[in-house]
Amino acid sequence: MMFLLRAALWLAVVSVFVPRDFAGEAFDLPQNLAETRIDAGEPVSAWCEDNAALCDAGREAARLGGFLTDMAATRIEAALVEHEAERNS
Repeated sequence: MMFLLRAALWLAVVSVFVPRDFAGEAFDLPQNLAETRIDAGEPVSAWCEDNAALCDAGREAARLGGFLTDMAATRIEAALVEHEAERNS
């Protein structure tokens, strides 16, 4: 429960500092799901050209997140194997 409260707090803090036009111009999405397509590649690359330092920081944060996820998964797997071995002994 505390995690959800902290997540809500940080989401609120981040939303306060995000610029109003961060996502670009508003656009209408079609109602038919077969026609729905969001092409974010061009707006993101244009935004990254203007804010290269932020994009580089985001890429580095994504790499760090991937590394930490892999490390956590490895540790959890090792703990599960160890627990199973102790249980079978």
